[in-house]
Amino acid sequence: MPKDRAKIWRSSALGDTLFLKAEYHELRFDPHFHDEFAIGVIDGGCQAFAYDNGRRLDFPMGSVALISPGIVHTGWPGVEEGWRYRMLYPSAGLVRTAATDIFGAGETPSFHRPGVVDAALAHALSRLHELSARSDTDPLHLESLFLQVVRHAFEHHAGRRSGPEMRCDRQSVAPMRDLLETEFQGPVALAALANVVGLSRFQALRHFKAVYGLPPHAYLRQVRVRRAQQLILGGEGLAAAAATVGFADQAHMTRIFRQIVGYTPGTLSRA
Repeated sequence: MPKDRAKIWRSSALGDTLFLKAEYHELRFDPHFHDEFAIGVIDGGCQAFAYDNGRRLDFPMGSVALISPGIVHTGWPGVEEGWRYRMLYPSAGLVRTAATDIFGAGETPSFHRPGVVDAALAHALSRLHELSARSDTDPLHLESLFLQVVRHAFEHHAGRRSGPEMRCDRQSVAPMRDLLETEFQGPVALAALANVVGLSRFQALRHFKAVYGLPPHAYLRQVRVRRAQQLILGGEGLAAAAATVGFADQAHMTRIFRQIVGYTPGTLSRA
């Protein structure tokens, strides 16, 4: 039987949220609860799950775990080979702030069920988990994806509904674009973008994409590629150009160049 394995890390972009990637073949959890939300995706096998004084629920591959704070639960292998999953544990305060940004003031409800089948949410959670483990992920990207996860989870599985959409126009959103064009060298927080236009973080995210066709983190990547192109064509070394415009390193710049313009910075330099 393979050994139980677990790896954890924290994301400073999401208030030091703890992330877990694990495979358990023999482990049986004692009954316990979390002060935080416990949200994740079952990647393989099946976890048997019990909650609410013994109610049984299986989490097969592809299931999404949505466990609210204070829910006493336990888990054990639901099949002989155990289960593999990826979890994150955002604090109640972090989720409450996100929910207020999205839905407005009000109580943060509990999820209807601690386990659901939701392919779209599973995909978003997998992407968030993957990006959180990368050292070159822009915090703006993680913030944006986390808000999308919270919105989907609470709309579809806790009965929250957002209010009517506010109208937006290019002039009202332009200060966010200007901030990205001038502050591209360092991390840009979604809250900073929202503050310059007097919106919540979620409203800022939605309005920016509606006007410019890209979410702010994707626009920021475009700005960095454009500025790096100018530096490289001016004779700047690749590593120096990457550092100057805010990429994590030269390899990070190369990967983003390929994704956006279809060639590498080295190819541009040789030209």
